Amino acid sequence: MKKRHGGGLLLAGLPWPAEGQLLPASERAELARQGAKAAARGETSEVNPMAGLMNLPAATGEPRARWAMRYEAWQAGHDAHRSGKPDAPSSGPEAGHDTHQ
Repeated sequence: MKKRHGGGLLLAGLPWPAEGQLLPASERAELARQGAKAAARGETSEVNPMAGLMNLPAATGEPRARWAMRYEAWQAGHDAHRSGKPDAPSSGPEAGHDTHQ
């Protein structure tokens, strides 16, 4: 069962990660940028790489709450780009990012 929490998806019953388990801002930003690039290419949110079998907690051994944060970061970038929000992560040389897809 999935539930919305604080604007993001958290799997029901998962505790919020402890301070040391939070994702670094740079990792969140990179996942959001990748989600935005996927949206720009016209891909749907079903391509979220965190939903792939090799990235699920059962395969990686990471805590489910940390996985959910990664999933949400990618999804937030995808959603922001699709909605046209100005806070969508940018890409391209002017933003200091590569232009490779």
